[in-house]
Amino acid sequence: MHRKFSLWQKLKAYKLQNNIYVIVMLLGSIFAAIIVYISPLQEVRFVPELTLAIATSLLATIFGLVSDVYVKYKTFENDQLLEGIHEFGISNLHFNKKLLLENLLQSSDKEVWISGYRLILTSKITTSIAQAIKQGAVVKILVSPPWNDSFKLVYGDNDRVIDNYCKVFSAIAKACAEMGTDVDKICEVRFTHKPLFNDTYKVDMNLITGPYMHNQDEEHQRITANDFFTYDLIKKSRLYTLVENEYLTVWHEAGEMLQWSKYMTAAEYIRTNDLREREKVELLQNSCIPTPAHNAPKESVAYIKQQA
Repeated sequence: MHRKFSLWQKLKAYKLQNNIYVIVMLLGSIFAAIIVYISPLQEVRFVPELTLAIATSLLATIFGLVSDVYVKYKTFENDQLLEGIHEFGISNLHFNKKLLLENLLQSSDKEVWISGYRLILTSKITTSIAQAIKQGAVVKILVSPPWNDSFKLVYGDNDRVIDNYCKVFSAIAKACAEMGTDVDKICEVRFTHKPLFNDTYKVDMNLITGPYMHNQDEEHQRITANDFFTYDLIKKSRLYTLVENEYLTVWHEAGEMLQWSKYMTAAEYIRTNDLREREKVELLQNSCIPTPAHNAPKESVAYIKQQA
């Protein structure tokens, strides 16, 4: 049963909270103008007239904003779709994940999480990822690779993905080299034998995910994953916590990780030689080492069990 929302929760669900913030800010400005008007500064030439004009202008703006908020609120009032999406933990829906990620990466300076099978989308935003690294972001990449059964069960043995991997990893290594920083300190890549049911990205505090459907690729007639839609999640929501914990759980249980020194040698060999996909897969797999023994954070596991 749909629960009853408070007024503030409805305003947030209808994306009107920023309008309220602006109204409060303008009210504060009017209050400041009034203080100036009644202060000793009123004896200064033009000050009383100027503050009165400013206060009047701000008041007119507030009336306009209040009217706009009221009209939009009444338009969306009791909109079950918007309220349901907000209650579920979804901040907004998107249909262009690439554009959304590029916009978020422009200001990212903390952390970037990436997951996927073939890293097709990730290989298209390497410039934005490199920029985020230069701004201070650290990167975690979780991949279900072609040498594991979970990949083969979905895509078979014929998908060419190593070039995507190399494009992503080499762009990250190049960005670190330009900064004079050891890539091992900036980016960790782990490979899991578990299936990934969606591609998850985290850019600072923004968690981006969404369902995808497997269809036949029109060009190569092979199975491919098409994003149905993308959503970014509301921080501190149950869905946000569950998706974040899913990533962390698979991350900590991943059995292999990329050793960057071995990868750089393998990548150079792949770049300078005409190799079959199978040979590229072997080179990349040989660039991996076992991950240190990790357990999922207790608080994450406890939360998952509690919500199950």
